[in-house]
Amino acid sequence: MSRRLAYLRATKNEEAGTNCAAWAPRSKGVTDAPFSFVLFGRGDGNEQAVALAEYDFDKDALSDTIHAMATEDGRPLRLAVHPSGDGVMCAFADSCKFFEMDSKSKKLKAFERELPLLQGIGLQNCICFSGDGSLFASGGKDGHLRVFIWPSCQLVLDEPCAQRSIQDLDISMDSAYIATTAEDGACRVWEVAKRESIAQLPRDKGEKFGYCRFSRNGTQAFLFVTYTKGKKGCVGVWNMEDWSKVGYKRLADAPIASVAVSRDGKFLGLGTTEGDVAVVMIKKMEVMQLIGSVHNAPVTGLEFSKHGRAILSVGGDATAHINRLKKSEWKEWQLYSLLLAMIVVSGLLFWAFFESSLSDQFWQFPMGRQQPARPPPEAIYGWPVGYQEPEATGL
Repeated sequence: MSRRLAYLRATKNEEAGTNCAAWAPRSKGVTDAPFSFVLFGRGDGNEQAVALAEYDFDKDALSDTIHAMATEDGRPLRLAVHPSGDGVMCAFADSCKFFEMDSKSKKLKAFERELPLLQGIGLQNCICFSGDGSLFASGGKDGHLRVFIWPSCQLVLDEPCAQRSIQDLDISMDSAYIATTAEDGACRVWEVAKRESIAQLPRDKGEKFGYCRFSRNGTQAFLFVTYTKGKKGCVGVWNMEDWSKVGYKRLADAPIASVAVSRDGKFLGLGTTEGDVAVVMIKKMEVMQLIGSVHNAPVTGLEFSKHGRAILSVGGDATAHINRLKKSEWKEWQLYSLLLAMIVVSGLLFWAFFESSLSDQFWQFPMGRQQPARPPPEAIYGWPVGYQEPEATGL
């Protein structure tokens, strides 16, 4: 990228020998603080395993490996963590397996139940869970699209010839639609309930679709699709009501190799073929942060942390990086301090106001000699003028 932005350099949080990686939020965790689990899929001559580590958001530090589980199926190629944080689906060269994760013991273990429909399915270019964890989808290099109900693994969409070779896929926020892109540059939309394709996005001559993500803010239903126009990386936006194109914007000076959407739906993450990572503000469709030269090869995977405080990237150079984003974010102690300060200031202002002369003018209460005299009894009780109330006598 040559966009005129101040470059941020990649941080020290690097994990070498990594084919794939994913955030693994703590089960029932409501914030990113103080840490989150990170999973790394490793595969080289010495080690083939899924490794677990911790990232500290406040210290911006990645720990050493806490636990590593050796895999018998070869190199882990793709990871998809269940939204509950209870486990991770791992794609290998010929199958997919689910591993359970215990947040307390910080260990992984093989899923006890067999998943026969995920065995022998061949190389999967992309896998993902729906936002609510009810669906699991996989897109094969052979063009086979599969969508399962999780955890029963009941097959609800099975399309052997969905596309020539599926490159990327995503599930909409309501789990109703699935978007897929192919290596030949096409993009199709599938409706899960109908079990069929309902739209194929049009493209101009020379354009090639790359990666796709649905919006996540819950108010505006859009589909974001990256594509290459010449040698530039662009992002197009499609309306999910009629799948019409809303517009597009060039956001990278190199082809886009990966994309991610933050869970609050405010930011897009873009990884380029040059190894840079850009964070885009969706509301303005402008690059707000650019991290230069994160990898020495194309960025093959991107993912925001649960609350968007950091972004995890994986490159073709077999490295994974975590970069903390420069976002203004209130910490818990800061919120309590602000609340306490507001209470103290409010008390001081009230005391100063009460002690000043303005207080009497505000309430309009007559004070001191300005108090009116008590009206005479005849005016209150209607007695005749000059009437005297008899004194009480005891019986």
